[in-house]
Amino acid sequence: MFQALIHRIFRRRHYWRVVSFDEIAELYTSRLLTIFAINIVNLFAAIYLYKLGYSLMFITLFYGILYLMKVPFSYVAARYVAYFGPKHGIFLAGLIRVPSLIAFMFVPEYGLVAVLIFGALQQVSSTMYDLAYLVNFSKVKNSLHAGKEIGNMQIIEKIARITSPLAGGLLASVYSPEVTIVVACILFLVAAWPLFKSVEPTMTRIKLHFEGFPWRLSWTSIAAESVVGFDFVASGMAWTLFISLFVFAGLGDNIYAALGALASLGVFVSVLAAWTFGQIVDKHKGGVLLSAGTIVNVVIHAFRPFTTSAAGVTGVNIANETATSAYAIPFTRVIFDVADSSGFRIVYMMLIEMSLNLGAALGCLVLVLCLHFFGDEEGLKAMFIVAAMYELLLLISRRAAK
Repeated sequence: MFQALIHRIFRRRHYWRVVSFDEIAELYTSRLLTIFAINIVNLFAAIYLYKLGYSLMFITLFYGILYLMKVPFSYVAARYVAYFGPKHGIFLAGLIRVPSLIAFMFVPEYGLVAVLIFGALQQVSSTMYDLAYLVNFSKVKNSLHAGKEIGNMQIIEKIARITSPLAGGLLASVYSPEVTIVVACILFLVAAWPLFKSVEPTMTRIKLHFEGFPWRLSWTSIAAESVVGFDFVASGMAWTLFISLFVFAGLGDNIYAALGALASLGVFVSVLAAWTFGQIVDKHKGGVLLSAGTIVNVVIHAFRPFTTSAAGVTGVNIANETATSAYAIPFTRVIFDVADSSGFRIVYMMLIEMSLNLGAALGCLVLVLCLHFFGDEEGLKAMFIVAAMYELLLLISRRAAK
C-alpha cells in the first residue's frame, strides 16, 4: 500500500532516472516505516524515564555513554555492511530494535538492568541502520538530481514524523507507553521487507581499507557532522525535557499527547519547505541555503530559554524544522557528493557516523556540566546557548554545498 502510494506521488518526477524507480521507491517505503517506528517511541523515552524517577543528570549521562559506545561500533557496522550489503544491515537493525523495545517495556519492573539493555541494543541498532541507510541511499540516488531526491526523502521522513508523534502520544496517553512500544516492534519487523524486492545496490563480500583515503576532500564534512549530533541532543532530548518540565509542567500523563501534537505541527509546516529546498540545491545554490538555515537555527537556539507558552513552543518547533531542512538538504548533498567521488563510500560514511555520535556525546557532556553548575531549569537554558554557538561550525562546509 505504502509503496503504491509513493509510486503514484513521486514516479512521474523521477523520469530522469537511468535505473529503475523501484529501487528508490523501496527505500522511500522502508524509510517511512522505520522513521515512524523510531519516532513513535523516541520522542517520549527521556520523559518516560524521568517519570519513573530517574534524574536529568542520570538520563543525560546514560545517553552520553551510549553515544560514545556507538563510535567504535560504527567500525563493526561498516564491516558488516561492506560484507553483507546495506539492505541486510537495515534488516538486522530492525531485528535488534525489537528486544531493545521489549526491555524498555519492562523498565518499571526490572529497573536499571532493563534500562541498560534497552540503551545498549537501541544504540547498536541505530548505528547499524544509519550507516546502512546512508550507504544505500548514496548508491541508488541520481547524482544529477540528488537535491530533489534528498528533498523527497525529507518529505517522506516528515510525513512519518508528523504522524508518529501524534499516534505515539495518543497511544501512550489513552492506553500506556507499553502499547506504543508493541506497535513500534511490529513496524520495525515490517520496515525492511520492501528492500528485498531487489538486489543489494553495492558489491558484497568486500573488506574495508583506509590507505589513500582522501582526507583533504572529506575533513570539513566529517567535522561539520558533529554539529548534527550535538543538535540531536539540544533540539531533541534537552528541548523535550525543558518544555515538559518547565512549560507544560501541569499536564501529567497528557504531556505525551501534547508533545506529539506540537512536534507534528512543526514538521507539517516544514514539508513544503523540504520540497522547495531540494529544488534550490539542484540549482547550485546549496551554499547560500546552508548558511541561511544555520544562522536561523542559531537564533532559534538562543530564543529557546525564553519560551514560556504553548504558542512559543509551536513557533520554535515550526521555525526549527524549517531551518533544519534548509541546512540538512544541502549538507546531505555534500555528504553524498563526497561519498561518490572519494572511492571510499563505506569508510567515509563510517567516519560520518562516528563524528555524528561524537557530537551527540559532546552535547550530553555539555548538558551534564550545565545541569551540575546551574541546576535543572537554568542548566537546560544554558545548553541552548552553547548549542547556538556550536551550530556555527556547520558553516565550514558551506563552500562544498554547491
